[in-house]
Amino acid sequence: MMMKRLFLTAFIALCVSISSYSQADLVKYVNTLQGTNSEHALTRGNTYPTTALPFGMHTWSAQTGENGSGWKYQYKKDSIRGFQQAHQCSSWTRDYAVYTLMPVVGELKVDQYDRAAKFSHDNEVAKPHYYSVKLDNNIKVEMSPVERGAHLRFAFPGKQDSYLVLDGYIGTSGLQIDVKNRKITGYVSNGGGGLDKGFKNYFVIAFDKPIIGYGTWNNRTKEVNKNNLTDDGQGASAYVQFAQGTTVQVKTASSYISPEQAELNLKRELGNHKKLESTKDAAWKTWNDHLNRVLVEGDSEDDKATFYSCFFRASLFSRKFYELNEDGKPYYRSPNNGEIYDGYFYTDTGFWDTFRAQFPLSNILHPTMQGQYMNALEDVKEQYGWFASWSFPNEQGSMILLMPGQRVSAHSMPKKY
Repeated sequence: MMMKRLFLTAFIALCVSISSYSQADLVKYVNTLQGTNSEHALTRGNTYPTTALPFGMHTWSAQTGENGSGWKYQYKKDSIRGFQQAHQCSSWTRDYAVYTLMPVVGELKVDQYDRAAKFSHDNEVAKPHYYSVKLDNNIKVEMSPVERGAHLRFAFPGKQDSYLVLDGYIGTSGLQIDVKNRKITGYVSNGGGGLDKGFKNYFVIAFDKPIIGYGTWNNRTKEVNKNNLTDDGQGASAYVQFAQGTTVQVKTASSYISPEQAELNLKRELGNHKKLESTKDAAWKTWNDHLNRVLVEGDSEDDKATFYSCFFRASLFSRKFYELNEDGKPYYRSPNNGEIYDGYFYTDTGFWDTFRAQFPLSNILHPTMQGQYMNALEDVKEQYGWFASWSFPNEQGSMILLMPGQRVSAHSMPKKY
């Protein structure tokens, strides 16, 4: 009997120990600025401070680079021109389905160059579940992610006019400002030439404070139309004004399927988070559970920081491209032919030698997801006419992705060969 008690006590102690260790804070080791000291030469760095959930459909990032540039964020830059929904997996693929929000104080400035605000990395926090920066003009910006959107907060300094500028990025866009319901809804259609011509990213942006002024502007002509509620076409963009010195929370979500699905994504993923702190806590837990799937030993905190920052990067792709309908079932609109299909779809793996590195890791840690991704490659073949050679929505031929033994069509050979 004594032996049984000792065994039970030891077993309970072991379980408590394992449980305690599994809840270790591993998020603290991740630095999403790692790799942002980017240069075009040899594609050094080429990452941005991604704020996202693991394999999330959308990510968010501060933007120091020009609209359309493959260099979204470079550590050496000293000004930010926007905070944007992002999907870029490589500088060479650029980005797609992008829209940008930028707070402006004092005089209304809409153009990406004029509205840019200076900042210091000393005032920047860059973690997977939370990004914040206090700009030199004393505006504080915070962001926390959900899978298909983000929760943002803009704190404006007092006694100055306070604006939030929406930039439709490159390509076409359309928008409607709903003053009464404190919303902007619309779409953006931007990306590479291989996307289906009807490709759109429908968005909804909801504010918790009253809109006291508004208008549209065009990011090509720079023309501002005060009190205009709608616009559509090349460069269509918007702005809204809030009371001086206000702190406004912004919830945004988007969909590749429809405006109604964007609203559903917003309600489902952000409806229970009244404050940004709630979204932040939920995102931290998601990331901490994810990172705790791999526990490393060692005395060096720097080594742990390097490992978990790299593990974070390996947990962003392949990216979900599917959504959940009202019944919670997965479906997606194909970026290849514009048709809607039931099931799962993944995209964005702008890596070299994925079958030697990323895919084996995913096979071990996420076998079901990796199987869904491989099925998605088969779907691309049926929808697009050939296997993707580098998986992203506007795939047109690049580094070889296929496993040894698979046939490669002439269309999917790297163009440089």
